[in-house]
Amino acid sequence: MSRDNRLYAAWVVSLIATLGSLYFSEIRHFNPCILCWFQRIFMYPLAIILGVAALTGDLRVRRYALPLAGTGVLIALYQNLETWGVVPVLRACSADPSASCGTPWPVWGMTSPLNTILTIPVLSMIAFTLIIGLLSWRRPRTI
Repeated sequence: MSRDNRLYAAWVVSLIATLGSLYFSEIRHFNPCILCWFQRIFMYPLAIILGVAALTGDLRVRRYALPLAGTGVLIALYQNLETWGVVPVLRACSADPSASCGTPWPVWGMTSPLNTILTIPVLSMIAFTLIIGLLSWRRPRTI
C-alpha cells in the first residue's frame, strides 16, 4: 500500500469511528461515559486533520496525528482494562450510572455473543491502533 493510500485509509478509519460514535450516542441513545468522551476528543480532530492531509497529500501530518491517536489508544486501553476487571474503575466513571464505563451496551443486538467481545471501547481501541499502524510507515532514506 502506498503512503498516500495509507493516509486515505487512516482518514477512512477515523471517519468511520467518528460517525460510529455519533450513531451510538445520537441514534441508539447510548450515553457516553467520561472515558468515551475523552476518546472522542482525540478521534474527532483526526477525522478532519487526516481528511485535509489526504486531500492535500501532506505526509507531514503524522507529527500531529500520531500523538492524538497515541493518547486515544491509551485511554481506550485503560477503559478496556477497567471493563475486563484488570484495573479499578475510576470514580468519574461511576458518578453517572446511565453513562457508566462498564455498561455492556448491546452493540450487535440484545443476545449477540459479540457484545462481550467487540464492545464500544474495544472498537475504539482497534480504530486508534489501525490509525497508528497506517501512519507509522518508515521515512525514505535520503542520500
